[in-house]
Amino acid sequence: MSAASIGIEGALAALDGAANGKALRAWMEQHREALLAHQDGRRIDWRALCDWFASAGLLNGKGQTPTIRCAQLTWYRVGKWLERRHARAASREAEALQREAEREALLATARQEAVERQQGKERERQAVMERMASAERAAAWQRSEKARLEAEAQRAAAMRQARATPIASEVPARQIEPVLSESGVELVTLDLPKIDGVSLAAYTPFDPSLPPVRQGDINPFTGNAWEYGDDLPGYPSKRHYRLEDDWLRDIGRLLLSRHKTTLTMTEDEKSAYRVARARIRNLRL
Repeated sequence: MSAASIGIEGALAALDGAANGKALRAWMEQHREALLAHQDGRRIDWRALCDWFASAGLLNGKGQTPTIRCAQLTWYRVGKWLERRHARAASREAEALQREAEREALLATARQEAVERQQGKERERQAVMERMASAERAAAWQRSEKARLEAEAQRAAAMRQARATPIASEVPARQIEPVLSESGVELVTLDLPKIDGVSLAAYTPFDPSLPPVRQGDINPFTGNAWEYGDDLPGYPSKRHYRLEDDWLRDIGRLLLSRHKTTLTMTEDEKSAYRVARARIRNLRL
């Protein structure tokens, strides 16, 4: 008979026989919890129980009817074995719960990282859009500034052309006389009347291609912003003054020399005159 032709039935029968030989332990393993629950803390009557074991045919590991001592020892060993089995089951359950918690933590971390990556991409997209918008605003400002400077240059050229042509008027014309500096830059001097109290800064030659000083521009002498209006066409520029009140004093006196009333002033001249009169003492028409 070959090994392959031998069945398992004999081995199973042998195991069943061995199990029957240990029927007492098997019974205790199966019914220990129920017996404890039934007793509810009361002592077990081992004599009565061993008599029942004998009548039921339950044998110990040696195939003998169990004595009280044998039944108690088997009961104790079964209890320890069940405790270890329950402990192993609890340990396996705890390990399973821990693995599940670790898996959930990994999933939560992955989800959080995905959210953070998405938020990072959104912040980067917003930053790119902001940089593009900032670049567009800067380009628009440069275009506007270029147009403004071109318009100022055209206005200055038109003023030079207009002042080069004599005009009959009781008001002295504001002419521009060309002057060449040592570096070859064409400077001009406003043809202003000589008035007592007007400083020499009002008659300083200047480069007409420079843009007019605007309110809010920085005074290079003091580092502060100019507060009171822009340069007036045909009048001295703030560029030649250290203090704005000095400029207002000269502008106010030049306006008084050209106008007998504010009715003949332009809106810009009126605005400058009102500021000058408010800040400079004894400045009246």
